[in-house]
Amino acid sequence: MINILLSVNKKFLEYVEELIITLTHYSSKKINFYLMYIEEELNREDLQKISEFILNTKKANIITVKFDTNNLEGVPITDDEGAYFGLESYSRLFSAFKLPKNIDKILYLDADMICSGDIAELYDIDFEGKTWCACEDLGVTKKHLYRIGFPNNYKYINSGMLLINLQKLRENYTERDIVRLIRENQDKLVYPDQDFINLIFKDDIKIISNKYNLVIKDVRFNKLKEKPLIIHYAGSFKPWDDNVSRFEIEYMMPYYDAMRMQGEYKKDKLDTLLNKHKKYGYR
Repeated sequence: MINILLSVNKKFLEYVEELIITLTHYSSKKINFYLMYIEEELNREDLQKISEFILNTKKANIITVKFDTNNLEGVPITDDEGAYFGLESYSRLFSAFKLPKNIDKILYLDADMICSGDIAELYDIDFEGKTWCACEDLGVTKKHLYRIGFPNNYKYINSGMLLINLQKLRENYTERDIVRLIRENQDKLVYPDQDFINLIFKDDIKIISNKYNLVIKDVRFNKLKEKPLIIHYAGSFKPWDDNVSRFEIEYMMPYYDAMRMQGEYKKDKLDTLLNKHKKYGYR
């Protein structure tokens, strides 16, 4: 069994379906999806919709977990350019205390990702005593590292994919500890949860291959040394947008394939995307 953590707002609820369908399509094991949600963001109909979608894959279960954010009032939710992250971005920091105690690890994935192979390869990575397994953020600037107090050679991680050692988190921290540390460091949190993990757990992160969180805006396809398992469409432009000219065809095809896997359910939307993007050579 593989445990996967999702946390989305209403804006991303539709688009996380491409991630889900690729995870279930390729997985050699059954998946338990844990959806941590904020009540003000997702209502009962939203939860029912995503639950039915997951159950219809016949290869996964879903457990919804309410994320109470009352103790996070006033914490940073935008970066220095005004980009909105939302309080749900903090959910992964509290997963150890909100999820069932019998779960010792979980894989968190952002909604703007797809999977291109068996996720068990990533899920079974050895923590080697660390709390987090994550990939280096190849797009981080020296200015940002300086702002939060790191040297230029620090391997700053991207929090879009996190393999989380829940057991170790519970052993060393409480929910109150995490809230306190967020408040004590909130002036440094430009990318809220991501900066927090890098600051607080800088010596407790196992850096793994970027094939497990390939942020495509940072790496040209012809420069890849190995096939990515997780493709991450991070940034302002998304594969479902009208303007995808920044994306190489090789990165877009897996997304279109994810839509094709859903048959008639996504056929009209796929046809619309292809018509909009065909001038760029996408097919």
